[in-house]
Amino acid sequence: MNYPVWNMPLINGGLLIAIIAVLHIFIAQLAVGGGFFLVMTEAKGHKEQSKEILKWVKGHTKFFILLTMVFGGLSGVGIWFVTALVSPTAVSFLVRNFAYAWASEWAFFLGEIIALLVYSATFQACIDGKLSPQKHMFTGWIYALFAFLSLFAINGIVSFMLTPGDWQNINDFWIGIFNPSFFPALFYRTANSLLLAGVFGLITALYIKDEKTRESMLRWCALWVCVPFFVMFASAFWYATTLPGFEGGFTLPASLLRRTTDVRPFLNIFIFVTPLLLLVGLAIFLFLAKAPKLVRLPLVILIMLISLVQMGSFEWLRETTRRPYVIYGLIYSNDIPVSEAKRMNEQGALSAWANAPNLDTNEGKIKAGHFLFTQQCANCHGFGGPMINIAPRVAGRGVMGIEAQLIGQGKLLTYMPPFLGTDQERHTLAFYLHHLFPNKQQ
Repeated sequence: MNYPVWNMPLINGGLLIAIIAVLHIFIAQLAVGGGFFLVMTEAKGHKEQSKEILKWVKGHTKFFILLTMVFGGLSGVGIWFVTALVSPTAVSFLVRNFAYAWASEWAFFLGEIIALLVYSATFQACIDGKLSPQKHMFTGWIYALFAFLSLFAINGIVSFMLTPGDWQNINDFWIGIFNPSFFPALFYRTANSLLLAGVFGLITALYIKDEKTRESMLRWCALWVCVPFFVMFASAFWYATTLPGFEGGFTLPASLLRRTTDVRPFLNIFIFVTPLLLLVGLAIFLFLAKAPKLVRLPLVILIMLISLVQMGSFEWLRETTRRPYVIYGLIYSNDIPVSEAKRMNEQGALSAWANAPNLDTNEGKIKAGHFLFTQQCANCHGFGGPMINIAPRVAGRGVMGIEAQLIGQGKLLTYMPPFLGTDQERHTLAFYLHHLFPNKQQ
């Protein structure tokens, strides 16, 4: 099936998806870990017979609803909207092959909404003694379970995109869901979710009026930052062993750096900020014992930003490892199925265009070149934009130089999809790019 092309010259689809996705995943993972955090913190309040703790959890629940249900819900719609525009073939493939997983996730999400709203609405009744703590916390556990099941379902689909495993030979739903990276990714994301619950707990805990309760809750939140870190760290190494290109030891980072240089900053950031998260969490925990006044909003904002950068760099590394595919081994990052490669090379990339221009004229070459760029390049490259700008990659090269670059795609440049089409079409694309950027170094 062919889809209309949605193209924004100054900002490519990958960057647009990244901006929305990182923020959405940040909040979506909070929604998972926050469920366990709310119930376990409420249990702590009941155990210590502290109405101050219970009142804080009640207020934090409202803050939690606004973040996860409102912002998380809206950004979730945004993810679907943008991915369907940028990679309609890949989205259609995932919907068709994992329809039951998507339907289950929708049911789990509906359960999350109902359980969380009931949990929040009945909190005051629990504090006043009109509702037993056990019944109220049971509602909270239902929310936590549904939130985790949502992660469980989505994790199966997202991890499949990187490690489809034997699915390519068997085409079985369960083999696709329980793919090689499913469990390490699930452990990693669950641990990260619990860590984020502690990070966001710090924000509202700062404003508890009772000094003793405030210090107690800040220490409690700092523990949630520190303890899951070790599971997250271990599962990250486990996760790495399942990825394409891993041969043992530290070969994965080396192979990534050999394939594409633009991954280096994100790899360095991930390696730096991951232990930094633990150090800042420990600092908050220790400061509260000796100098509680040092724990202020700037420090909490710092750890929140560190956790956002850490998660964003991880997601970018995962995306980079997938190159040159959007679904590994099945669909290239330009949204062209691998199964179409042979036909396009034999019949031409322009073969489906009913009114394809004459490639023997310069005007026809420019028109066809624009089509070929949009079809095979625009998903990753923009014109003068902030990410993977095509201009400096072709400026100053002749038509033959650009064509040599296109020939190397998929061979020497293994992180890029091969050019799909005839020799004449490849020359046409090179002519078009040289026409746009003959000598400019932008």
